[in-house]
Formats: sequence, structure tokens, C-alpha cells
Amino acid sequence: MGAADQPADQPDVIVVGGGITGSEAAWRLARGGVSTLLVTTSLDTIATLPGDGWSFEAPSGGVLAGVAHEARSASRWSARALHRGVKRDLEREPALHVLQSTVVDLRLDEAGRVTGVATWEGVERAAPRVALCLGTFLGARLTVGDTMERAGRLSELADDALFERLGALGVRFVDREASIEGDALSPGYRVTFHALHADETDDHGRVRRLPGLYAFGLCAGGPCDLTASAEAGRQAAQTLSVSVG
Repeated sequence: MGAADQPADQPDVIVVGGGITGSEAAWRLARGGVSTLLVTTSLDTIATLPGDGWSFEAPSGGVLAGVAHEARSASRWSARALHRGVKRDLEREPALHVLQSTVVDLRLDEAGRVTGVATWEGVERAAPRVALCLGTFLGARLTVGDTMERAGRLSELADDALFERLGALGVRFVDREASIEGDALSPGYRVTFHALHADETDDHGRVRRLPGLYAFGLCAGGPCDLTASAEAGRQAAQTLSVSVG
């Protein structure tokens, strides 16, 4: 089904994950006139940084750069101000709907093409393109001292169901790890997670074995670097805009 004959209320793209990569991608898509649904587990963690004082470069012309004047001092970002500004600007975009939910499954047609997602409530959302921007959350385990929990960041649950579903569909993964230093307010921690194997995606982020599915940023094997994650959002929007057009 092409854009001309899809239901009027069906988005062109579903972006799964509201972190740095997903927020940048969804905003750019919507600003370019692409009907977009952004699904994030919590509206309170949109574009969340591990803490204050992080430094990264935002690609020009995007939502991150747009809030820099209020969220960044010199090269360092305020986590709270960044979240607040990005969330506000996402919700202002007419072509973008931000949904608080968790994607646990993919919809596939008889030919094996991804045609949407299902959330934990059992609600299905259809779209001809689904972009995974899940950062450190696929099958993640977080360790603080001697304690391990199912989380991709402090107090944020891992995406286990979607990770297991992708594995059942034959998608191969590599193990990855990131460490976050503690500060006066939060303890340091280590998180192990999964990213798609390099052979699973092409140069445009398309998942080879599942047409209609894309992956960008950390969950697609990108570097553990916030500047790279922001740039991945820009690249995601560029790729998906071309596919819609």
C-alpha cells in the first residue's frame, strides 16, 4: 500500500524510542511534512541525558540545536532543560504525535514486511515504515555495585519483549557495554545491551531480513557517543524522508 492509498490517520513512519536519536529523527521528519508517530516508554524521559554537564554537538537545523540557547552553557548541557525544551518542541509539530507506550511486537504481512507495531496494551499501530532508535535498551541489564536490574538506564526498564521478538525473527545481535560515571546525585553504573549485528542492516539503516524496518544509533551498532547519536537522528530523518517521497 502506497502513501496515496493508506488510511488518512496512519502515519508514514513510526519512530520507536524517544532518546537523542529518536527525538531528533521524529522532529525532522515531522518538520519536513512526514506524518510521524513517536512511541516512547515515558514522556518524562524524552531526550534524557545521564546527568548534567554532558558535552555534545547537535546537528544544525534540528530540535536539539533549536533548544541549545536555553539548555546549553558553553558546550555543556543541562539535562532537565534539554528534556523540557525537546519535549515542548516535539509536541508543537502538527505532523507529529508523541505516544507514551512500549512497543513489544512488530506487525508483519504475509510477505514478511513490517507494517507497524503492537504496544504492551495490545493496541496495534500501522505504518509502512518503522524505525528503531532504542539506544541502550534492547535486552539491557544494568549493574550498580552488586545489584543487577533489567534496565537500559537508571530506573528505566529494558526492551526485553521487542529484543526477544527480533531474535525470534532471525535478527542477529552483538553484545555491547557502556559505563556511566556517578556524580553527587546519581550512582555510577554499567549497562550491557544488544545492538543489531553489522550484517543485519545496510548503509541506509534498513534491516535486510525485515523490509519496512530500520535501525539507527546505538541499537544499530553506532558509537557510544552523544554527538554520534544526535547525528544518527539526522541521518535517520534524511533516509526515511527519501523513502516516503
